[in-house]
Amino acid sequence: MTLESSDMAILRSLSGYELSLEVAKMATKYGLPEATIMAMLPSQSTPVHSQVGEYDPSPQANAPIVDNNYKDYTTPAQVMDKSNFRFEYDPTPGVSQRRQNVDQAILCPGCGVALGIPAIRPIKVTCPQCMLESTFDS
Repeated sequence: MTLESSDMAILRSLSGYELSLEVAKMATKYGLPEATIMAMLPSQSTPVHSQVGEYDPSPQANAPIVDNNYKDYTTPAQVMDKSNFRFEYDPTPGVSQRRQNVDQAILCPGCGVALGIPAIRPIKVTCPQCMLESTFDS
């Protein structure tokens, strides 16, 4: 007996504990032992633990993980014309003084949100959108 292609796709996309839970559901759904369902999966998703629960210390042949969403956070800030941006409503005390100190608008190197900063250098800025802390020297 084989599993439906949609169920196999779900199992191939999971790993670790989530895979174990889904295999248990599929075993109940199809009336098959969990070991049989695990044997149907590609060998790359086999657990590190043996069937009796012991740890297997042998090195696993895993491909290196490539993060396609990697961003280089060492790039300098992109300075923008601050007249293109409007301030949002800020009810905190002292907001008018802080707005008078804003001399430049820069884009956050992490998420691209416009940030208003004074001309003081070096300055450490924490982006309120992505919480990335950056220090600008120029």
